[in-house]
Amino acid sequence: MTETNNQDIINDIKAIHKKLTEYSEKAQGESFLSYYENSPLFLHCSSDGKMRDYEAFKHICAGYYHTLIEQKISTTFEKYNVFDKNLVILSWTGNIFARFKNGNTMHMKNYSITSVFRKSKGKWNIIYSHESALPPEIIKRGP
Repeated sequence: MTETNNQDIINDIKAIHKKLTEYSEKAQGESFLSYYENSPLFLHCSSDGKMRDYEAFKHICAGYYHTLIEQKISTTFEKYNVFDKNLVILSWTGNIFARFKNGNTMHMKNYSITSVFRKSKGKWNIIYSHESALPPEIIKRGP
C-alpha cells in the first residue's frame, strides 16, 4: 500500500473516531454502538478487568449512558497503525469529565483505549477494544 492509501484509511478511522467521541459525549448509546461489530469475533476488555462479548458490552454501555447527562472527552495522544486495507489499530489516550443525573461528576485522567477496526462489506467496525485507566475521581453531590 502507498502512503496515500495509508493516509486515506487513517482519515476514515479519524472520522469514525470523531463520531464515536461525539456520540459518547452526548450519551447517544445506540449511535455509539453502531460502530462495534456484533459478531462472535468481538471482544471488549474493560478497565474493570472483565472481558465481554458484544451483548455484555452493549449492556454496560446502556447502563452507563442511561445515568449520564453528558461528558467531555479530550485527546492527549492518538496513534493509528494501518496493517492492511482492512485492519487498523487505534491507540488513544485522553481525559474524560462526566456529569451524571444523580448530580455526581467523574474525572478520568489518562484513560486509554486500544481499538481494532476491521473493514467488512465496505464498513469499518471495531472488533476488539481494550480500556485501561486509573480509578476515576468521583465528586459526589452534597446531601
